Amino acid sequence: MSAYVSRRALSRRSFLRGAGACLGLPWLEAMQPALSRERVPAPRALFVFAPNGKHMVDWRPHGEGFDATLPFLLEPLRPLFAELTVISNLAIDGGNAHGDGPGDHARAAASFLTCAHPKKTGGADLRTGVSVDQVLAAAIGGTSLLPSLELGMEPGAAAGVCDSGYSCAYSNNVAWRSPSTPAAKETDPRATFVRLFGDPAARDDAATAARARRRTRSILDAAQADAKELAGRLGPADRSKLGEYLDAVRGVEQRIAHLEAESREATRDGVDPRFLDEGLRGGFPGKLRVVYELIALAMQTERTRVLTLMLGNAGSDRSYRFLGVPDGHHFLSHHGNDPQKLAAIRTINRFHTEEFARFLLRLKATEEGAGDLLGNAAIVYGCGISDGNRHNHDDLPFLLAGRAAGALRPRGHLRCRPDTPAANLYLTLLRAFGVDQDAFADSTGVLAGLA
Repeated sequence: MSAYVSRRALSRRSFLRGAGACLGLPWLEAMQPALSRERVPAPRALFVFAPNGKHMVDWRPHGEGFDATLPFLLEPLRPLFAELTVISNLAIDGGNAHGDGPGDHARAAASFLTCAHPKKTGGADLRTGVSVDQVLAAAIGGTSLLPSLELGMEPGAAAGVCDSGYSCAYSNNVAWRSPSTPAAKETDPRATFVRLFGDPAARDDAATAARARRRTRSILDAAQADAKELAGRLGPADRSKLGEYLDAVRGVEQRIAHLEAESREATRDGVDPRFLDEGLRGGFPGKLRVVYELIALAMQTERTRVLTLMLGNAGSDRSYRFLGVPDGHHFLSHHGNDPQKLAAIRTINRFHTEEFARFLLRLKATEEGAGDLLGNAAIVYGCGISDGNRHNHDDLPFLLAGRAAGALRPRGHLRCRPDTPAANLYLTLLRAFGVDQDAFADSTGVLAGLA
């Protein structure tokens, strides 16, 4: 083990090691030096992109501050309202056409975290901006194993044209390391699990790794001796917390194995692989919960402090059969005020909010220092399109959860002036994380009252 419990505090960088395993530890009381001022855990950031916009009547709160009434899509977040800021009237001018014609979905994703207008091209001459998550990762990512972690629910091509002359790279990525280089997302939960909990010093090739998976040897089994030795030298509260954490790691490992078994079974049964995640076997909600759990564990152990998640690629036409919605999401978003299509859109968007609320409650229940993991995080959830039927990029659906370890103050419903740049929110976050930056993209200042 890299550190040990003695009269000195346990290092925050301690880990449990075994053959092929390298598990970071959650926050433990043993990490606090005796007779020292209480250490405030480092804040973490997550940016969640939802495709195809919302029906804004179902999203926009009525009233302001904490006196606001939450509408249908935000009702699942009511138990967490004290930790939220729903922000109205944010706009991303980079998503507008600026003479380039159609392609709003590609622009919505490419500008979501960059606030920059992407160059319309289907070739390799990509051009947008550096995304806020990557600015943050460059500033604080060096303190973690992974400077940033980019995740998604749908794979997507890195080249070719996906939307009206715009490269697929724009539609399928929200994180951009440079104006011409996206940070490609990982869509395989197994690969994400290995990145978080596998031993970075291990040099197994793909065949060896595949054989290990077939043996179904748990990463926790590999680190069991180290975990037992550490637990024997911890206090009762820390032993309990360590046990809960290890149970969570094993649980997500088992759920990933279950998803993989479902996929193999469906393939043998002749089910089209394109439909595996569309709910014929409940695959999509199961996968989404696994991904959210992986994010929670990554944040809890500080394996990374900066994450992004795409719930779908821009213009995603996934069907949600498990919700009784067989039509594609993008098709339905062009609802034309048709009552049946609007009802289906409400069902899809409510599902997204319910799963997001479940994830936030998981963070809220995770003690960390004197607070909890949600309080030590800043989580942005939003869309690069407002109304999927109009394809507009103003009055966007945005919310911010968490307090960034005390650097942010939730406001309930915050109504900004119309066309306030979303870049103002991102500049506020950068400042909250200690990044000394005068501006971000087209920002005009910070959002008053949040810091």
